[in-house]
Amino acid sequence: MITQSTFGEMPDGTVIEQFCLTNNQGVSLEILSLGGIIRRWLIPHNAKPPTDIVLGFDSVQAYLSDDSYLGALVGRYANRIAEGKLCLESKNYQLDINQGDNCLHGGSQGFNNKVWQSTVLSRDENPAIALQLESPDGDQGFPGALSTKVIYTLTESNRLKIEYFATSKRTTVFNPTNHSYFNLSGHNSGSVNNQHIQVVASYYTPTDAHAIPTGELIKVEGTPFDFRKLSTIEQALTSAHPQIQYGNGLDHNLCIDSYDPQSQEAKYAAKATSENTDISLKVYTTMPGIQVFTANHFDHKKGKQDSLYHAHQGLCFETQFYPDSPNQPQFPSATLKAGEAFYSVTEYEVLF
Repeated sequence: MITQSTFGEMPDGTVIEQFCLTNNQGVSLEILSLGGIIRRWLIPHNAKPPTDIVLGFDSVQAYLSDDSYLGALVGRYANRIAEGKLCLESKNYQLDINQGDNCLHGGSQGFNNKVWQSTVLSRDENPAIALQLESPDGDQGFPGALSTKVIYTLTESNRLKIEYFATSKRTTVFNPTNHSYFNLSGHNSGSVNNQHIQVVASYYTPTDAHAIPTGELIKVEGTPFDFRKLSTIEQALTSAHPQIQYGNGLDHNLCIDSYDPQSQEAKYAAKATSENTDISLKVYTTMPGIQVFTANHFDHKKGKQDSLYHAHQGLCFETQFYPDSPNQPQFPSATLKAGEAFYSVTEYEVLF
């Protein structure tokens, strides 16, 4: 089932639509035409009120004024590109700089701030919507007029399937993701420190103090990034490892073991669990990396229902190409050649 309502308006009067997708198991998601934002994700369990497992806001203005990308589609390039510098086919491009010296999540006016054209694809079983966006040549400095589409499908097996499609009229780079902050104990329940995560990744990409990868692939064994077995988030956050100290927590790309550049089938990559609610989340993807981020910079951020979000109150699983891959030729390539079709898929499965 899908219901549609008005969430609010942009400063220019453009109406922001909210779509509520509900499956036959009682799981529901609220998705906005602004930024493709996942605003609420309600899980029914134990005959209690549903648990909302994603952080978010209650107004359009709160989303527009925030710099944390809560629940949003981000692009054209998720994560960071060093100094916003890009070279494609022997031509240099300067991208928008919006975090320190870097281009983050596609620039200051990235996908998260755009109103997407929305279409309902299925209202009954496996409800689905499509969101489409035209990004002009030179948008935030990126070359090529880009046509992109994202399909959200809530399956009857409690998976949110997110499919990404794109074509560009000029060779460019493309690296989309969804930036939901999960808290499986509930969005307003406090720290995620005691929740457990698993990431099937034997290597990670260490960064410099500006969160730009050094270019190395380092084994996770013996580091705070070894999540190959279920481990508490707190074990990593309390580490004295310099990589943890750089960002006051986890904000690192892990290299997914199952990555196959020829495959269009999402494969198991990660898991999170909460003992407080007995809710678990599994992540499947076709992408080579997953950025694990623990909301390290939150400080009395006012969220939904007058909640206050603090550092380490949410957990992101951002499936992606590695950060700064346009400047790291040894990394999997995010280059999208003119006229070629991009496709990736990530699925988030909820168990309760």
